[in-house]
Amino acid sequence: MSSRDAGTKAVARALTVLELFDERTERLTPTEVAAALGVHRSTASRVLATLAHHRLVEADREAGGYVLGLGLVSLAGHVFNRFPVWAVGRSIVRELRNATGETAWLGILDGDEVVYIDQASSPHVRVRADWVGRRQTLTAAVTGAVLLAFQDTEVIEELMRAGRSDGEPAAQSLHASELATIRASGQLARYEDPTSGHAVVAAPVRDHRGTVVAALSLSGLRDRIDLARFGDELIPATRRAATRISEELGHAGANRG
Repeated sequence: MSSRDAGTKAVARALTVLELFDERTERLTPTEVAAALGVHRSTASRVLATLAHHRLVEADREAGGYVLGLGLVSLAGHVFNRFPVWAVGRSIVRELRNATGETAWLGILDGDEVVYIDQASSPHVRVRADWVGRRQTLTAAVTGAVLLAFQDTEVIEELMRAGRSDGEPAAQSLHASELATIRASGQLARYEDPTSGHAVVAAPVRDHRGTVVAALSLSGLRDRIDLARFGDELIPATRRAATRISEELGHAGANRG
């Protein structure tokens, strides 16, 4: 193997290690990494040591193993700065949460997935699950469904077929007629979401060209949200917040419904 090929393989291994971490896997040992990569434990240890040198992972000396490092936070900051919707939307997401007392999310389109780039949690939530950085298919929840509604017909049909064939719960209750309603009304509102059971509402965010680039969503437990409050307060508040973000992005035709 040439030195160039060896270098490429080493980089691929390092990136694969980083991709092993997710919301269910916060810590990895050299033995676990070795098994995932199909290499000797000593090789896995060297990969982890190199990542730790660059602060992409760090040793957890109390629990053992390695966790993601703060170097990734710096890199993530550079990524977020590429997206004006994150810069202009952060304060508005928090204002929406403060005004309604419910959890708000901001997600952007990345291929056939939604990536959550911001979240403001409800003060009523006892256990805060941070969705920033997480991905979902566009058929998995309301944020993605709003983004899916504005894709080409062929893309919509393909992703809906894939979601249903994969047994994705949310995809089973998502229909073309609902996506058409989203496009016509500029919102998706479900007082009882079939997957979460929560009251949920989401609205599209458009850039200066009128292209839907993100979706803003709001969710809360129905035991503190009656149907009147849902319709009179939460839906209009979410639409107004999405409109404000769109206007900050230069969209002149935003509808303040």
